[in-house]
Amino acid sequence: MTGPPLLDRRLLFVIGKGGVGKTTVAGAMALGLADSGLKTLLVEVASEQRSEALFGVAPPAGIVPAEARPNLDVLSIDTDTATEEYLARQLPMRPLVELMVRSRAFHQVAQAAPGLSELVTVGKLWDFATAVRDGAPVWDRIVVDAPATGHGIALLEVAGQIRELASSGPIREQAGKIEQVIHHPAATGVAVVAIPEELAVSEAIEAVAALRERDLPVAAAIINAMRASQMTPADEAPLRAVADGTAGDAERAAARAAIDTLVAARHDADEAEALVRGTGLPVVSLPEVADLQPGSGGLERLAAALMADGRMRGRP
Repeated sequence: MTGPPLLDRRLLFVIGKGGVGKTTVAGAMALGLADSGLKTLLVEVASEQRSEALFGVAPPAGIVPAEARPNLDVLSIDTDTATEEYLARQLPMRPLVELMVRSRAFHQVAQAAPGLSELVTVGKLWDFATAVRDGAPVWDRIVVDAPATGHGIALLEVAGQIRELASSGPIREQAGKIEQVIHHPAATGVAVVAIPEELAVSEAIEAVAALRERDLPVAAAIINAMRASQMTPADEAPLRAVADGTAGDAERAAARAAIDTLVAARHDADEAEALVRGTGLPVVSLPEVADLQPGSGGLERLAAALMADGRMRGRP
């Protein structure tokens, strides 16, 4: 499956197992795109509001985005609100819709219905992707902080499943259109996030394979929190000589600390190489950043690293 570089696509899904910094990567991606002059929407799903820690602005839980930075809007899709909106479109009787959404039993059934939350979430993403103002798209890029890997893949698959289940009518027609866009590598790209640990890399490789099996347009892998060292391999032997020698305690401690950073950086580089071999994808390495609080500059550093990688975008 071929297509333009990841960041040149319009609808971007970021997936990964819990604990790899998926939300941080999605936020950095959205920020980098916004800073480059592209009107960008960052969407969290399942009523998550984790990006507040990155931007200092709580993404509204509903269906109306709020501005977090210039060119950057944020939103947390509230499934209940999106379901009510979806039903209002499908059912002509507004009082019936209001009666249903006030019913506790309805919400219990809706939560248990296979694929309903994914369907209304994807339907809302479709609304954002097709929103137009003054004859142009409202957003140039939409970055989706998708659920953890398994649920994230389910979200990407739901339109095709609904199209197959619906015999005819507007639901089948809309599901078919959404499925086409999500599977189209010129429009949609999926980024899989890992950290430089063996299990996380293995799971990312498996996720890429699962996406490819389903013909979903996986376009890049991102390995987050890579440790760095100012030392080079040529420095290791002299450092060990100091650490094991007769120098003072402070000198030996400093040498051991420098060796530890060198070993850690080498380990992380090996894991990044394993991700390249296992996926055959462009792999972007993001540095370990200790402080991601708003105003710290940490998120901006990650955004700059993403945007600077020439494999991520086809134009400066």
